[in-house]
Amino acid sequence: MHLPYVEAIAISDAELGTLACAGDVQALAGLLERCRPSLYAAAVGLLGNRADAADAVQDTFVIALLRLGGLRQAGAARAWLHTVLRNVCLMRIRQRREVPVADTVLANTVLANPVLANTVLPGTAAVPGPEEALDRHVMREWVWQALGTLSADEQLAVMLRHFTRCTSYTEIARVTAVPVGTVRSRLNRARARLAGTLLAAADGTPLSHARAEAGVRQQWTEFYREVHDRPVPRTYRELFAPDVEVRDPAGQWHGIGAWSAEERAAISAGVRATIIDVVASRDITIIEVDFRNPAEWPDHCPPHATFVHRLAHGRSRQLRIHYPAGA
Repeated sequence: MHLPYVEAIAISDAELGTLACAGDVQALAGLLERCRPSLYAAAVGLLGNRADAADAVQDTFVIALLRLGGLRQAGAARAWLHTVLRNVCLMRIRQRREVPVADTVLANTVLANPVLANTVLPGTAAVPGPEEALDRHVMREWVWQALGTLSADEQLAVMLRHFTRCTSYTEIARVTAVPVGTVRSRLNRARARLAGTLLAAADGTPLSHARAEAGVRQQWTEFYREVHDRPVPRTYRELFAPDVEVRDPAGQWHGIGAWSAEERAAISAGVRATIIDVVASRDITIIEVDFRNPAEWPDHCPPHATFVHRLAHGRSRQLRIHYPAGA
């Protein structure tokens, strides 16, 4: 096996951002696909739940699709995306705590960030009307085509949420005469479909790194197959740096020897890991894992985990293991 991730293209983030701001949908899709691992890692760290993290990344994608036209410095696109993602996550955390807050268009919260004040939409934090928003967005035709793939109810929810002053779930529920829970489910479906449609725009083009990501998944699948069959230390040398640092809520391990001994002990006891999903970039690999514990040791591992690997020279240098809240 050989781990180092090869970028699908040599074009820089700034170049992708410039093309995206100029109306290249494939460039925006390629930029989002490239940023997806780091966005997802940040969301998992903030929310501690893979489903919530995936939803937050989808929210960020949709906001980027609708608001990237106002970005002044294309080179700051990655930082802007992470700021949007952070605000999306903070909003979700507030909602969990049931703190009464105005559920406004999340992208506008970025305007309050003095660090990125010169890279986001100009003007005040007032929500622009649909004409102004779409005139400012060079991808408006593609946006409306994408919206046209949604059901009428989903289109209405998205348009109210992002193009009007009725941005809160409560206000949308009142306008559409449905429960708030229905509004949430409609927006969730719409975001998932829009995010999927957007990423599909880069599929099969030089801007897509899906093939490289599939290769990373295959490498980790082979790793788990081999270590399950014969849990020996050398299996770890291809994928982990000798001085890897590993941490989960229960402890931390320094060096490949300590970590492989910990994991191999669980495997020898009968614990088995199944890869559910892999998200990969050159510097980050995120592996969604489900565990099956032996009958005699049913509580050894939580059923689900998210492994966030930060790479150095193609191998895992730092591993953080997150378990769903309450696990």
